Amino acid sequence: MVDEVAPPLRYFKAGDPVHVRAQQVWLILVSKVMSSPRNPGRPTVMTYGDLAETMGMDRRAGVTLNRQLGVVGDICVANDLPALNCIVINDRLNAPGDHVVTRPGRTWQQEQADAMSTNWFTVRVPTTGTLRKIRSAALAE
Repeated sequence: MVDEVAPPLRYFKAGDPVHVRAQQVWLILVSKVMSSPRNPGRPTVMTYGDLAETMGMDRRAGVTLNRQLGVVGDICVANDLPALNCIVINDRLNAPGDHVVTRPGRTWQQEQADAMSTNWFTVRVPTTGTLRKIRSAALAE
């Protein structure tokens, strides 16, 4: 009976809009933080290539994820949460990219530490509609 009323689940796939892939990034980053030792003194990070692979993409596609990560950072900042996007780093520089989003007056290192101290499981996953609004607002600026 349940299978008769349950809508089919959707899957993330290549070609999804930025705001949809941003939701996938949110899920991956939250799971990365929450399954880590959560030590603010030694934040858990992942590379752009690792993120791309986790999303089902080629590692080299990591260089194309700045828009999705920006949407995640923007929604965090808009809600006074640590910028979760800061845990994604360039494997050669051991730092996020030049356009990393952080809260005003905070460094990416502070955001990484704060992300480790946040219980992300208490924060609902942003809907794709909300993420689309964040993306549209960023484009309008």
